[in-house]
Amino acid sequence: MNKLNIFPFFSQKIAKTSIALIAGISSSILFASPIHAATLGQNLIVNGDAEQGQGDAIGNAVGTDIPFIPGWISTDSFSVLQYGATGFEFTNPLGNIVAVSGLPDANSSGPSVRGKNLFYGGANRGSSSASQLIDIADLGSIIDAGQGAYDLSAWLGGYDTDLDNVKFSLNFLNQDGQSINTAFITSPTPDERNNTTGLLFKSVKGFVPVGARQINVALDMNYVRGRVNDGYADNLSLVITKVPEPTISGLLLVSSSCLMVWKLRRNRQLIP
Repeated sequence: MNKLNIFPFFSQKIAKTSIALIAGISSSILFASPIHAATLGQNLIVNGDAEQGQGDAIGNAVGTDIPFIPGWISTDSFSVLQYGATGFEFTNPLGNIVAVSGLPDANSSGPSVRGKNLFYGGANRGSSSASQLIDIADLGSIIDAGQGAYDLSAWLGGYDTDLDNVKFSLNFLNQDGQSINTAFITSPTPDERNNTTGLLFKSVKGFVPVGARQINVALDMNYVRGRVNDGYADNLSLVITKVPEPTISGLLLVSSSCLMVWKLRRNRQLIP
């Protein structure tokens, strides 16, 4: 090979290698899901109170104007709203100016410790969602012994009489990423909220299914009607604790109690 042609040859190879490397890194960033590790007794949800990042101070953010939400992969118009957001005006198809107002504020029903922000269905007429993946492989021995108990809770709500609603769910996955069980809580109906804007506390408890190694946490804001998606959520929490196995003495105490109850009922039946 002519020495004069060596430099162009290697320049092209270096350029191609660099492009391939950059493309590979970009693909990894694009397709990677944030996975958060689990610790017993702590809230496993990252940014579950919506306080990380900026909140929409008006309530009309769409597209690239939606604030970045750390810890979550969101779809559609899912957003973060500031308590006391001013609302906005729009012109309806009839040419009338209509105001979107009365969004959740410091006086609305909700958590006593609520910070500045809450999760919001968004400023579009449509459903939206957000999710994050939690790695619980380090708790595998506890889970497979049937001792992993979970407590899922959140403040969920809506606007006035609107039927927009929220579903906060867990999807337990095995090591192959296959679903083995689910759990969820839903927002109160307008009647349960007394047809007022606000959030109420919801929770569910259970045992992490044997074989679970990851949990996909999803917050679905289901749009029904109105100018915006008025699904609201705040203070999302998922805590896993270890439940001790029953001791022999404990089992004997339960057995003795059951035997005593049986004898009392039998004696009552024998009395003429």
